[in-house]
Amino acid sequence: MSVKDEQAEQRLLQMKDFYLKIENLIDQIPDSIPPSVVKKISNALLGDKNLRELMDSIDQQRPPRIFLIGRTGVGKSSLINALSGSYTALVSDTRSCTRGAEAYQVKEGDRVLMEILDTRGTAESKPAALDSEKTAEDQLREQIAEFTPDVAVFMLNCVHRDDVNEDIAFLKSVADEYVDLNKTRLPIVTVVNKCDEMAPSRYKDPAGYPKQKVEKIREVVDNYRQMIEDQGLKAEDVIGVSALIDWQTADGEEIDAEAISELTLEEIAALQPAFDGRWHIDELKDALIGAISDVEAKRGMRMAVRLDEVIHQAASGMIKIFSGIASTVALTPIPIADMYVLWILQAILVAMIAALSGRDLTIDSAKEFLLSLGGVAGAGYGFRMIAHEAPKLLNNVFPGAGSVISSGVAGYGTELIGRAAVSYYLDGQTMKEVRRSYNFSGGRSVKNPFGSLNKALKDSARSITRKLNKK
Repeated sequence: MSVKDEQAEQRLLQMKDFYLKIENLIDQIPDSIPPSVVKKISNALLGDKNLRELMDSIDQQRPPRIFLIGRTGVGKSSLINALSGSYTALVSDTRSCTRGAEAYQVKEGDRVLMEILDTRGTAESKPAALDSEKTAEDQLREQIAEFTPDVAVFMLNCVHRDDVNEDIAFLKSVADEYVDLNKTRLPIVTVVNKCDEMAPSRYKDPAGYPKQKVEKIREVVDNYRQMIEDQGLKAEDVIGVSALIDWQTADGEEIDAEAISELTLEEIAALQPAFDGRWHIDELKDALIGAISDVEAKRGMRMAVRLDEVIHQAASGMIKIFSGIASTVALTPIPIADMYVLWILQAILVAMIAALSGRDLTIDSAKEFLLSLGGVAGAGYGFRMIAHEAPKLLNNVFPGAGSVISSGVAGYGTELIGRAAVSYYLDGQTMKEVRRSYNFSGGRSVKNPFGSLNKALKDSARSITRKLNKK
């Protein structure tokens, strides 16, 4: 099951909730721990600017507003379904389904991922309504001003290329009016849809597109790009895609587009892809993220289409921050005293990564994870503790030298622990696989069970040698 299916945003909120409880956790530190150590933990976690910004960014996002512009039949509704991966917009093979403008909320449970406004096809000859003389173009101008999109998606057909210059000129006028009204430029991503219909059209599976088909698609996309540039329309990107998805009911019965309109909302929500012919949709998602300038909408777009990446990026960000904190803490030239600080820091890091997986891990459970990395009775962790603290004794000979070694080991060791937690809690590796992957194991198949740690020691030693040579 994907991270998206398991409510990824709730995991992020759970991680933040754990962070907000850190102060209470610090208050529960035993009285036997010196107040200076407790204060160090508090300052390191609650006073870290980067960590606070990471937590704040979880709430500071909103659903992106996407405006679709294109002629009838270009596949705007199909693109909505392709972006969301579910049957969201009514699609028809024989008639235009978008009467006026239709606003869609792409949802995951109760959470809105994206807001998409699908317009009437441009250049329609009929008025927008029976009691109105407005053309589709007039209506579109009003809608775009009211909707205030974060990005416009200009859709063209890969195999039918009539009146493209007219459409480009119209969109340029809309974009110019948008600048005058909003004092900012409207980001535009051009989508060349229905690439699956390019000859030879019998190849619908993107994995089986022959070279000839791909080259023809590229020629069309390049031609459109040149036409857009020639008319002075600024587009962030021009991407050829296929939004083709054939659908089936929950019991596996394939269903055509016309019959879908007769289903209930519950039946439509249960539809699944019978054939997934999407091509370059991931590239389009990345282009949309890059085109959106509003920071909160950009974050919202990432949450909408790159949930798994958001989860792993949050974990990577925390690992980097906690490793930096650990390195700073380890600079204190007092043997053993700051080991408890690192122990708590690493346990909190593990617990927060576990929260990203949906687990509600306590600090004690996180400590058990740390011990399990070192094997039975925590032998491996004991070795790392010695490796961390013993170098500080070098300060008796070369002031500061031992602390530099400790700092390197603490930072690198915390990074390893964080990465191990990601592998175990997010990627689903077993504890045995994690030990082997990160050289925490003492098994025969691992040539050097402390290779990663030794690397950190060697790197730190080289750094000290360079400093001493300079003196």
